Amino acid sequence: MEASLKILNQPLQHNSTAQPATTAGLALACLLPAFLATAWLVSKAQWYWQHRPDLQFGWVVLLLSAYLFWESWEVRPASRFKWGVLPVVSGLAGVALMFWVQVYQAAFGTMAALIWGLAIGVWLVTFANLGYVFGWPGVRRFTFAFLFLALALPLPSIIQGPIVNGLQRQVAAIDVDVLNVLGIPAQQVGSLIHLPNGTVGIDEACSGIRSLQSAVMATLFIGYLSLKRTSLRVVLLGAGIGLALLGNIVRSLYLSYIANANGVDSISAVHDAAGWSILAFTVAGVALFSWLFSRVEKKLSAKPTTAS
Repeated sequence: MEASLKILNQPLQHNSTAQPATTAGLALACLLPAFLATAWLVSKAQWYWQHRPDLQFGWVVLLLSAYLFWESWEVRPASRFKWGVLPVVSGLAGVALMFWVQVYQAAFGTMAALIWGLAIGVWLVTFANLGYVFGWPGVRRFTFAFLFLALALPLPSIIQGPIVNGLQRQVAAIDVDVLNVLGIPAQQVGSLIHLPNGTVGIDEACSGIRSLQSAVMATLFIGYLSLKRTSLRVVLLGAGIGLALLGNIVRSLYLSYIANANGVDSISAVHDAAGWSILAFTVAGVALFSWLFSRVEKKLSAKPTTAS
């Protein structure tokens, strides 16, 4: 009798070990609508990645998004395969918005604002898909991986214009103040710096927008993987932004100093080297802050809790 029970138990044990792999494959297959919608968004955004210098890191963001999804997949919640009111509403709204954007784009062409409209529709469909497969725990688990792609999308001109112009004017103002302190007569006119040996312009690249975008991407990615506390992630993001702005101010100030000493034409010889140096400074600073914050987090987690 005992032998027969052991024989009957053997297939049951085999099925229990094979079930997780089968469920994982089914869950991955059921997420196909989210993957296809994201691929559609990438197909529209990749034009900007190829033609806009400030968005050439778009493919890197896509790879990092895929890595974040893979990291979340390793600790995914249990599959549900059940529809709810919110997933249905989100999915229908996303499909309607994607359809409207496609019609508008066919009539007026591709614009940054339409890319964001398409992105919102894609994310609504994605959230609905995640809600069906995993429920609310799945939406929370995978949301960051899909939203991370937003860092590679072009900002509408109504938003990007004021940001870039504001950065250009602020960088020029700080450079002029420092140059005057150093005894170099300089005058700001908009985003231009008038020097005795010529005029230096703070263009879009020198405004710091690229280093700022790179710093935001790096801090969000590293913070999500290395830190668990939201407060420390926010502080790391602020530190990365501060490093990017500081580095760009130092870079533009150095170029202005070189222009005053050797003429405006001498900037071209050191322009690229200064840019790469500031990028290395920002990356090293973000890595250092991330390491420090991770140690702080470990110490906070290691503190014993007193019983009340």
